[in-house]
Formats: sequence, C-alpha cells, structure tokens
Amino acid sequence: MQNKKRGAERPLFVFFVPSTVPYQGQWCYHKIEAGSNGSLTINYRFVRSHRMYTLRFPFRLPPGQEIAVDGEVIELGDLKFSLERDNRLYILTIDGFPSEHEAKHYINNVWAGLMWVLLQRKLSPDAELAAQKVTYAKDPYQAAKNLEKSFGLQIEGPVDSLIDGARPAVYLTEKKLRVITMGEPNVVVTSPAEDVLRILGEGTSFQRSNEVLEDKKLRVALELYGAYFTEFSPNAKFLTLVVALEALAISVRKTQLVIDLINKWKTELEKLSETVEAKSDDALSLEALSRELQIRKEDSKRRLIQSLVLKTLKDHGDKDAEEMAGIAKEMYDLRSILVHEGWLEPRILSKAISQTRNIVERILLALFAKKAGKSEEGDV
Repeated sequence: MQNKKRGAERPLFVFFVPSTVPYQGQWCYHKIEAGSNGSLTINYRFVRSHRMYTLRFPFRLPPGQEIAVDGEVIELGDLKFSLERDNRLYILTIDGFPSEHEAKHYINNVWAGLMWVLLQRKLSPDAELAAQKVTYAKDPYQAAKNLEKSFGLQIEGPVDSLIDGARPAVYLTEKKLRVITMGEPNVVVTSPAEDVLRILGEGTSFQRSNEVLEDKKLRVALELYGAYFTEFSPNAKFLTLVVALEALAISVRKTQLVIDLINKWKTELEKLSETVEAKSDDALSLEALSRELQIRKEDSKRRLIQSLVLKTLKDHGDKDAEEMAGIAKEMYDLRSILVHEGWLEPRILSKAISQTRNIVERILLALFAKKAGKSEEGDV
C-alpha cells in the first residue's frame, strides 16, 4: 500500500519498523517518510529473511555394522549433507532449508535415502521419524550458566536450546544448541562415509522419494528386511525374509469361503482327537491330517507370494521372473515345514536363506524404484 507524496519536499526523517509477523520466510518492513508540510508516505515492502534452517537426523546401526566417518560433505542442489558419529549414533546434518516446514517435511526423504542405503549397501539403519519441538531460550547466556550449574559442564558461549540427541530436530541454523543423549548399553562391516552419503543423497532425490514412507506395506517389508541383518538365528533370518514377502502380498483378498471351511474341518478334527488314545495310530493320523489342512489353508498365501514375485519382476523387465516365482513358491513350502515341524536340514535352510534373500532384495528394489519414481528417470 502506498500514498503518493504531495509536493517535492525532502523527508525530514526515515525510519524502519520490523514487522512481528513473518510472511513465507520473509520479513515485512514498514517505511514511513514525513515531509516538511506534514505529508506522509507509507511504503510496505517485503525483504527476504536470510534465516535458514537445519535438519539434524540421528540414526543407529546394529552391532557389526559401521560407517567410516571422516568429515565428508556433499551438496545436492541448495542442501548440504554432512555425517558425523557420536558413540553409537550417526548424526546426519542437512543445511540449507528456507523454512522449518520444508526441513520437517524432508524427513520423509531422509527415510527414503536410508532405505536406499539398506538396499544398496545392506546397512540396516534404525531411527525415530518424529521431529522434537525445539524451544529457544530468551537469554542464551543465562541458559548456558544454568546448564553449567545443573550438569557440571564447562560451556563456552551462549546456548539457545537444549535437545534430545537421539531424536530428529529442526532448528534455526544460526542458533547454538547443546545435545543430551542417554548412554546405550558391543566381525564389524564398515562402509566409507563418502559412499554412504552419495547413496543416501541419491535416495532422497528421486522424483517421489517423499512418498515412499506413505506406503505402509512397503515400509513394513523394508523394516523386516533390515531386521534380517540383526537376527542371529538362521531360522529367524529365513522366517523374517518370508514375512517381508507376506507383508507385500497379503493385500490381495483371499478366498474366505475356503478358509472358513478349512477352519471348520480343523475344529472337528480337534474334537475327534480328544476321543482317541494319545499316540495311537488314529491320533497320529489325525495330527497329520490337521497339518495337511493347515498347509492347504496357507496355499492362498503361497499363491499370492508367487504372483507378487512374478508380476513385480515381469514389470521390472527381469527375464527370469517365472523362475524366481517358482523358487518363491518352494521357499514358502519350506517355511511351512519349518513353522509346523520346527526343523529344516541345515544345508537346505542355508540355501533357502540365500535364495529368499535374493528374491526379497530384487522385489524391494523394484517396488522402491517404482514408488519413488526412479524408474521414470530412466536409470533403473
């Protein structure tokens, strides 16, 4: 809004009053000029604020996995990524956000980047995704003195805020923060930080990286795949991989009529088993029939996993899609034997883990690329 000056008098004074209300990352300033004849000119103009925001995103790796951190920094557009280590925590710091909202929203991209690292380098990160509230001290120097007194620390300079070091935080880049992190209760696989940052940055930058987190089934499958690397039991490793496939295939509706009929038969078998002598031929036969019915009940899941593998790999252009779908079906049969009988021959189990992991990785890579829009960039 502007009122034209009357006359050609030079202004007697000019002063600026900063607005208390920011406007989309800008500061509003009011310029008022007073002429000698009493006329006033009022100008409103927006001056872009130079205040920028930083995202601090901590994450952990399971025992046996490490990133060799050595002060690496990469730049992606206007954003600068750096990685450091604080005991068991890795701290990803991203500078260059023009607003708090954009920095918080970028957490989705960071999660996608970490999952891309999981898929590419078999590192299994664990992190909280909800950003904590950052409150700034009215008197940063007094806040520093209070912290010195409370924790017996020697603190140089002001402290604008105190945050939980194990949770994500978005803060004004210019502010000085202190971090409190609770201590954690240790063959290590070490990956170079430069390599990890490059892949993480790539994963954050696909066309729809921020949408990957919204796919709940893909998220669960990725987390299960990550959990595979932290399991020590071969049985647990194998079952975790199979459940990752189940999480992706379960969305297809099963034939409820057949399942209800099988459940009815199983109930009748259980009642009949109570009328025969334990460990008799009749009891053993009924037990075997009950297992057979359970396998038939799970046959729909087996077919769903087979269809998932076939369709996903075909869509991805893999020529061995049918072969992999057949192997997936065999792996689910082995899963049923392990669950219902409690044992697989070690040699068979070892091969099953290797084959199932290969299938899970290929399925997740294909689905991740599709969801994130990587395939649309022509680099799959």
